[in-house]
Amino acid sequence: MNVSEVAAGLKALIGDSRVSIDASDLEAHARDWSPAALLGQRTGSPPALPIAVVRPTSTEEVSKVLGWASQNSVPVVAYGAGSDVVRGIEPRGCVVIDMGEMWQIRELDQKSRVVIAEAGVTGPQLAEALEAQGFTLGHEPQSHDISTVGGWVATKACGQLSSRYGGIEDLIVGIEAVLADGRVVESKVVPRRSAGPDVASLMIGSEGTLGIITAVALQISLLPGPRSDLCLRFEHMTDGVKAARSIAQEGLQPTMLRLYDEQDAMLFLRNHPAEPQGPLMVMSFHGAHCAERTEQARRLAGGKEGNDGLVEHWWKHRNDAVVEFRKVMEGEGLLGPHGIVDTIEVSASWTRLRNVYHSIKDALTPHADLVGCHLSHVYPSGACLYFTMGAVASSDEDARQRLETWWSEAMTNCLREGGSISHHHGIGRTKATWLPEELGGWFAVLRSVKQVLDPNNILNPGALGL
Repeated sequence: MNVSEVAAGLKALIGDSRVSIDASDLEAHARDWSPAALLGQRTGSPPALPIAVVRPTSTEEVSKVLGWASQNSVPVVAYGAGSDVVRGIEPRGCVVIDMGEMWQIRELDQKSRVVIAEAGVTGPQLAEALEAQGFTLGHEPQSHDISTVGGWVATKACGQLSSRYGGIEDLIVGIEAVLADGRVVESKVVPRRSAGPDVASLMIGSEGTLGIITAVALQISLLPGPRSDLCLRFEHMTDGVKAARSIAQEGLQPTMLRLYDEQDAMLFLRNHPAEPQGPLMVMSFHGAHCAERTEQARRLAGGKEGNDGLVEHWWKHRNDAVVEFRKVMEGEGLLGPHGIVDTIEVSASWTRLRNVYHSIKDALTPHADLVGCHLSHVYPSGACLYFTMGAVASSDEDARQRLETWWSEAMTNCLREGGSISHHHGIGRTKATWLPEELGGWFAVLRSVKQVLDPNNILNPGALGL
């Protein structure tokens, strides 16, 4: 079908005002926030333009669009806020379904502490609605202000406060989605079920390849009470890792815990030149007995007393990197006109964490001017390693080559040492090459599920390598 036929068909379904083929609208939906996409924008490379953008206002309209797209073999890509960083959005020749007009809070059940939010609800919109009633979701990714509920579920996101509240999968108590053929599926909102496999969970982390999420029921919590902070310093990263493991396994549940290696601590302390260098841990506890839990963590962790004021600095500036990242990728940051920066988050058990850390860091260091890493999420069984790479490239082509090398080296070494190639950013297209090795025999199962649910391969083709 040509562009005019596609536009006419869509307008007949949901109305003229909900369908756009305007050039500026198409370009605005053509890229995500992945460094590869932003580098292409910086160099003036033509984006992967969609053929149309539709803005449904209801699950019924999403159903109509997908049913029509399936019958006409027109590929579609769901779009939340476009903040994906692993090339999850490359809609060349596709219809983009912008979920931004589905922003309703359908229900706030204070007795059950459950909120039902449509997929297009943004982080700030949800936080404002909950805080007005004395609640919080507790899910605060660094992209909180520029991402949506549907995007969190589709990428299996994990917020910075996961040590207390869990990842998004721990907060979900129900999902409504539309399948490729237009069928609407909805799960009951109950605390737990033993009613066969949890088929609805297929949508979590599916990145729009198995269906389009239209609404989510989420468990909420009362706003946290008082807070107690703790900052510790360590001579060696190994000592800090041991401390993080002890705190996680003791069940102290810090609201947040970050352990920065020496290079990453330099980034964190760039506006605090008087602070000593070396591995640095910051953490906070909220609620009942938070001071007692802080002292218990202090005794368990060892280390040297740090500046507790740095914890407040973390809370105030925890999302600043979003703006700084864009500046670098636009050629306006400290790394110069050809600067390049990226982040790679992996996870590993405590037993394998040391080897994963050193293997990846040693492989990346020759190809970057800075490689820092911090433990950003901790669990009794292991942790997330969050690497940040930056380079003053000699040209945009040099920057592109460094990106490719960083990913190849990091993924290869992570898999060799038994880590997982993604903790919370998802797979997109950036990591798709390595997903079959990551999943092993389960990748064939995923392909089979895709074939059953989306036989015409219209849902975000190429994401997850599908």
